[in-house]
Amino acid sequence: MKKIAFIILALVWVSSLIILIIALTDIYPNTIFSEYRSSVGIAFITLTGLLKLMYNAVNKKSNTRISSHQN
Repeated sequence: MKKIAFIILALVWVSSLIILIIALTDIYPNTIFSEYRSSVGIAFITLTGLLKLMYNAVNKKSNTRISSHQN
């Protein structure tokens, strides 16, 4: 379960990073994201913060289970 959660978090983050790169560069000049560059940047920062909180919660929960099983 932990590995699946981390893989999903990584895929979400990588996809948002790709959207950010497309929005901030002119690789594809006529995209939806190019008009909303600042919104995409703010959304990326917000999503990164939320994913970090989720990662820490999943990691802490799994570490708590491991330490309780060792006792």
